[in-house]
Amino acid sequence: MNNKEKTIKLDDLKKFCFQVLVKEGMGEEDARITAEVLSEIDGYGTHSHGTKNLHNYIRKMRAGGIDINGHCEVVTDGPSYTLIDSHSSIGMVPAYKAMESTIKKAKNNGIACSVVRNASHFGAAGYYANMASKENLIGLVFSNVDANMTIPGAKGKVMGNNPLAYSVPAGRYLPIFLDIAMSSVASLKVVQARKDRKSIPDNWIIDEEGLPTTDPSRYPDVGAMQPMAAHKGYGLALLVEILTGVLSGGGVMNEVPSWLFSMEEKNNVSHMFIVIDVSKFMDTNIFNNKIENMIEYLHSTPKAKGTERIYYPGEIEWERYKLSLENGLVLPKDLEESLADLQEESGIKINWY
Repeated sequence: MNNKEKTIKLDDLKKFCFQVLVKEGMGEEDARITAEVLSEIDGYGTHSHGTKNLHNYIRKMRAGGIDINGHCEVVTDGPSYTLIDSHSSIGMVPAYKAMESTIKKAKNNGIACSVVRNASHFGAAGYYANMASKENLIGLVFSNVDANMTIPGAKGKVMGNNPLAYSVPAGRYLPIFLDIAMSSVASLKVVQARKDRKSIPDNWIIDEEGLPTTDPSRYPDVGAMQPMAAHKGYGLALLVEILTGVLSGGGVMNEVPSWLFSMEEKNNVSHMFIVIDVSKFMDTNIFNNKIENMIEYLHSTPKAKGTERIYYPGEIEWERYKLSLENGLVLPKDLEESLADLQEESGIKINWY
C-alpha cells in the first residue's frame, strides 16, 4: 500500500459497509443502520469510533460476542418511557431504534426517555444525540462501558469512562453538540498510541502502581485510564453508570466485559436516551434566537494571544462533515488499513474516490 492518503465518498463508504455486513449474514435493515451510523461518525472526523471498528465488530460476531441476528425486545413501554433488551445485537441498531422511538414520544409528551440493556458498543454517542437536534429537539445520550478507568486514590481499573453526549438545535447555525468520555481521553486513543509506539501525556493513564505514566505499551493489560478533572470525571462517570447499567437492570462496572479485548463475551453495556421538545416549553423561535445570540456572543469573545477563532461545541465536527460531503473523506492510515483488510477478506471492492 502506498503512502498517499486515500479518499472515499461518504455514500460509497456506507455502501461498502452495508455490503460487507449483508455478506456476513446480517439483515438488510440492520446492515443499513449500522453502515449509516459508523460512516456518519467518520464524517464528523471521529475516526476512532467509526468504520475503523467494523472489522472488529465482525470478528466479535464470529466469536459469539455479538448476535448478528439479535433482535430488540421492548420490555416496558409507556407514553414517555421505554425499556429495551437488545439481546446482544450489534450496538448501533438498538441505539438508533431507541432514539427514533424517544423522538416520537417526546414530540407527543414534551420529554421522553428510553433505556437499552444487554447492548454492545454503539460507536459515538454524539450521533444519536444529533438525531434529536435534526428534528429540532434536544438530545442527551449516556452509556456505560467496561471498567477501563481508575478513580481518585485507587489503582487498577474500577469503572468505565462512561461517555455522555448532548445536541441542541441552534436556529440558523448547525446544532451545538458535545460527545465526551469521562476519562482524560478515549481509551482507543491509548490503544492507538501503543500500536504506533508513541508516548502519551502523563494524565492519560496510570501504571500498575496507580501512578501516572507516559508509556502505553502495557495498556490495557496493565494500568487504567485516568478520570478527567479527577473527582469531577469520577462523579459524572458514576452518574452515567447509575442512569444506564443500574436503572436498566443491566451490567454494572466489573460486570461489563470489554467489547474489544474479550471477543467471545457479550459486552453487556446499557444506554440511556433522553429527548426534550423545546416547543412544549417555549416558542421555538424565541429559543432559537436565544441560542443564536449565545453562539454569536461566544464567537465575539475577545481572543487570547495567538488564537484566530473561537468555536462553539460541535462546530469543528460540522465543518469536517461539510468538507467530507464536498471533497470526500480523507482517511487516516489506520482506518485505510482496516478497510483494506476488510476488502481483502470479504472480496467486496471499495470505491476509492
